[in-house]
Amino acid sequence: MIFRVDKTNPTIFTTGAFLRPMKVKDTDGNDIYVWYVCEFVDDTFNNGVIYNPHEVAGNLETLVKAAHNKDD
Repeated sequence: MIFRVDKTNPTIFTTGAFLRPMKVKDTDGNDIYVWYVCEFVDDTFNNGVIYNPHEVAGNLETLVKAAHNKDD
């Protein structure tokens, strides 16, 4: 993993994606930090088939739907 040291926007790289920390609430209402994917930089696969999901979306259905190729 590669760390980019930036106190306002820390980012790490893992195979095929950049990750950033995000504060969320756990089931008890406590603040915790988790890593989330902020950018994909390589193909993603679902059951061995290329599946390139959206990085952000306004709803779950759009988020999990494969993004269209730029040529589509």
